[in-house]
Amino acid sequence: MRPAARSLSYTRLMSACSGVQPARVPEPAVSSSQTTHQRLQLDPSEWYLYHTLYREARATWAERPVDRIADRIRVRPDWVVGDFGCGECLLQDKLPNKVIGIDHVAAKEGVIACDMAATSLGDESLDVSVFSLSLMGTNWPDYLKEAPRTLKPYGYLVIAEPVGRWRDDLTTLRTVIESAGFRVIGDVEQRYDFVYLTALKADT
Repeated sequence: MRPAARSLSYTRLMSACSGVQPARVPEPAVSSSQTTHQRLQLDPSEWYLYHTLYREARATWAERPVDRIADRIRVRPDWVVGDFGCGECLLQDKLPNKVIGIDHVAAKEGVIACDMAATSLGDESLDVSVFSLSLMGTNWPDYLKEAPRTLKPYGYLVIAEPVGRWRDDLTTLRTVIESAGFRVIGDVEQRYDFVYLTALKADT
């Protein structure tokens, strides 16, 4: 049986990360990534407002997940990185690697504007897929099903999530990751308000 998918809207992300007060963030209907993508293609102003408030929230955090993830990937500048839900391309700005950003709206030239559950990335084109606070929407497990298709054999999956979202339910997250074709490696790490998981694409 597929585990219940715990969805996360923009507002709930802000609340879970102890950042901007929820009342300040627009609350779109919690919907699938396909519906969200169609809506934002018609009117991206919601996306830009969210990232403006998100930028303010990050300034108050003791640690930004993008910094920690960049430190881990930087030692392999040869890796091709897929940044799923790249937002303002912060990871790309911090790495010498080739970083392919994927999001509903292209903040920079070269970002692929698409539904993260069905990207245009080629098969086995990435060394590592990153989901940094981007598992949003009712169908977020579908993003993790797309990731192994894009990863080379034994490619890495790196996830950062708000600890408040999974405080009592990390088992569900691990189950979805493993069901998508990954093997979680090492311990789930909790630092400040975030949890970090690393997984390896399973040998098929």
